[in-house]
Amino acid sequence: MELYLGLRILSLCIGSFILVYASYSDVRTREVSNVVWVVIGVSGILFAIVELFIGSLSLFQVFKSLIAGAIFAFLLHILNFGGADVKAVISLALLFPSYPYIYLSHLCLPVTGIPPLGIFVFSMLTNAILITISAPLCLFLYNLFLKRDLSPLMFIGWQVRTSNLRAKKHYKLMHQITARVKPEEWKYVWGGIEPTEEILSHLEALNRKGKIRKVWITPEL
Repeated sequence: MELYLGLRILSLCIGSFILVYASYSDVRTREVSNVVWVVIGVSGILFAIVELFIGSLSLFQVFKSLIAGAIFAFLLHILNFGGADVKAVISLALLFPSYPYIYLSHLCLPVTGIPPLGIFVFSMLTNAILITISAPLCLFLYNLFLKRDLSPLMFIGWQVRTSNLRAKKHYKLMHQITARVKPEEWKYVWGGIEPTEEILSHLEALNRKGKIRKVWITPEL
């Protein structure tokens, strides 16, 4: 029991530390080194071998976790999430093949007990769904606060001045923009358009001519 507790605490510390680093790297550079996921995956494999040896983990639990992780990763891929998200799910499925629980004195974590399925990655999926559902609502309320004209786009992005685009980070343009077509007739592009130097220069030129003052942008996943 003490060995299991030590492994759980160690895996939680490793997972938490590396995920914090990965989040920082993603926000700062939009890239996360593959070494990060290799460390988590290798750690998970080593811990799993020890747990299989002491009997606190079964091959069936490992199989369940990997299958759930693969399904979750596939969903993220088809929803156009970044590669780091997919790799994170797969590596965490290896690090936590069973739902982690910790007993310390009279404290039991998780407080609500282990869910019926006992798959940690599945809990990650449900949390991600809740966050994904709340994000569009927050964007809509933000746009309402700024008194935007009502539009379905308010749920997935916001308007910014063309002159401020270069100062923004981690976003994509929501439309195929052309001066020959009215803004309300611009073609929406699923997944957004990367604001390349060519596109930004073109928009700035149109802004100087007074043709396009604002554009819709969406957060880059």
